[in-house]
Amino acid sequence: MPDDLARRMAHELAAVRWPDAEEIRAIGRRRTRRATVAATLSVLLTVSVAWAAVGRPGWPPRSEPAPVLAEPLAAPASAGPEATGWIPPEALLTPEDVGPGLVAGQVTTDQNRPVGRWAFTLHTCPAYPAVKTYQGVYTFRREQTVGFPPKVPGEPETGVAVLRQSVMRLSPDGAAEMVTDAREVTRACAKYESSGVLSAFADDGTGAGTAKQLKVRTTHAWQLVDENFAGDESLLFEHQIVAETGKDRTDLGAASVAVIRVRDLVATVEQVDGGGVEVTRRLGKRAAAWLCTAATPPC
Repeated sequence: MPDDLARRMAHELAAVRWPDAEEIRAIGRRRTRRATVAATLSVLLTVSVAWAAVGRPGWPPRSEPAPVLAEPLAAPASAGPEATGWIPPEALLTPEDVGPGLVAGQVTTDQNRPVGRWAFTLHTCPAYPAVKTYQGVYTFRREQTVGFPPKVPGEPETGVAVLRQSVMRLSPDGAAEMVTDAREVTRACAKYESSGVLSAFADDGTGAGTAKQLKVRTTHAWQLVDENFAGDESLLFEHQIVAETGKDRTDLGAASVAVIRVRDLVATVEQVDGGGVEVTRRLGKRAAAWLCTAATPPC
């Protein structure tokens, strides 16, 4: 299997939530080999807004503002500061926390929705439905993707993602149950297989190329590698992925995910482009510090 195709699969398969065929083809047409290495399909986008950097208490002032991808878009009134359970942008990691030259490329907010299948991408695990998980509603959720600026202006999906973060506000009991759910689901789904079809666009270097439909069988292995390293509760997981297409078998490496609870807030921090568990642990600690400013009550 060509190296560029293996790199593409490593991140396209990280989420293993397969969209319909037309959506896959559209994604394949828009992305070059370099632009696709960090795409995952696990984030439910509801209200798109551009992230503007905000100074945070207790953090050294920046010598220059963090870059943004576009002029900020006004969020709907229902998702503004007056919304129930509002989570401000400064409760999330900054691009500078993650690494130099990065931007927050996709930000979404929504509120008063069922938590549903929130636990990473584990809904494809056959054992997932048998695990009793929290059935409540979050009052507010804010999500972001942090990565390199897009290759194609106006098309944030052509940027290379490095990290994805989600923060939800729940009742105190619900927040604690979410952490328990993460532990139980990954225990039940320690190893499983999923399958789907990947649309791969082979670029010949001239801008032309061909699209190929590949049947992919993916083996997932989840391991809890640390806990209680940040916030009121925290878990750190490593997710290893192996993909098979026909006779080809490719080790797609590992991604890492942290789950952090601070009071009534639960955050997931997913390192989708390398870095390893030590980097994710550090970012989880930093995320917990930011969550303290918005938790109820504050830390």
